[in-house]
Amino acid sequence: MGHDMSRGFDDQTLITRDPSTRGGMPLRFWKKEKPETGKAEEAAQELKEKKEKAAPPEPKAPKPEPEAKKPEPKAAPPAAPKPGNAESFVTEAHAGLVDLGLTVPPTKAVFAKRVAAYPGGEVAFVAEYQSTPYRAITRVLIDWLGFRVSEAFEPAAVLAEINRRLSSFNLSIEMKDVSWLDEELNLRKAKLRFGDQERVVRFKDARDLMKGVNEMLATRKIAFLELETWGDDFAFLLVREPHWDKLSNPALVVVKADQTAKGGECGECGAPVGKYWSDCLKCGAVFS
Repeated sequence: MGHDMSRGFDDQTLITRDPSTRGGMPLRFWKKEKPETGKAEEAAQELKEKKEKAAPPEPKAPKPEPEAKKPEPKAAPPAAPKPGNAESFVTEAHAGLVDLGLTVPPTKAVFAKRVAAYPGGEVAFVAEYQSTPYRAITRVLIDWLGFRVSEAFEPAAVLAEINRRLSSFNLSIEMKDVSWLDEELNLRKAKLRFGDQERVVRFKDARDLMKGVNEMLATRKIAFLELETWGDDFAFLLVREPHWDKLSNPALVVVKADQTAKGGECGECGAPVGKYWSDCLKCGAVFS
């Protein structure tokens, strides 16, 4: 009878007889290998990783930049004055000059014309008057009632300006014998005569010359005031009986005199100086 030799074994096992053996030899069992599923998955994973490495990296989305801080709005500057709107400033400035004893009330209209002729016009005058009133008013005053003297000057030309103003008081000064003492130092001398007074004046600039003139005019209670120009030139104004107590306050007009030197001390010589002076009366040191 024939028997099914494979019965009794699982379908994964095959029983064969080695053809090289003879009867009675043991049977040889061959096991059918199952596919290794784990290795296949590993291979697929490796292939996937290789593809991912070979592919270019996806660009990253740029990070949004932080919003710039908006600057705080600045306060709008005051509106510039318009031509024709300077009347209130003219009135105020002129009233200040009257209070200082430098002019009289009926001159307001003439002062207004001088303001209109200010460099840049009324608009420029008002703008400077609002920021530095002493500069604006001093400048108008020089060009209106005073006169300027350059650093290099002729004594005869200065004497002509002096006598033109003294003529309103029926006065005059004579000058003669002008000569050099030291040209390198710009030092000269001259003989001045006023009425029955006569004196020799030594001077290196217009300030020195005017000092000698004022000494001769002291008996008449009039004097030439030096006004600040904030430059290399000089400026002078003839005044009757100067009100030194008011003129020492430079809020409106900067007068350079020993009586108005109440703003500190010169850093070079220690002499008293005014608040807005550009240089020292004693040593000539120039302030920044």
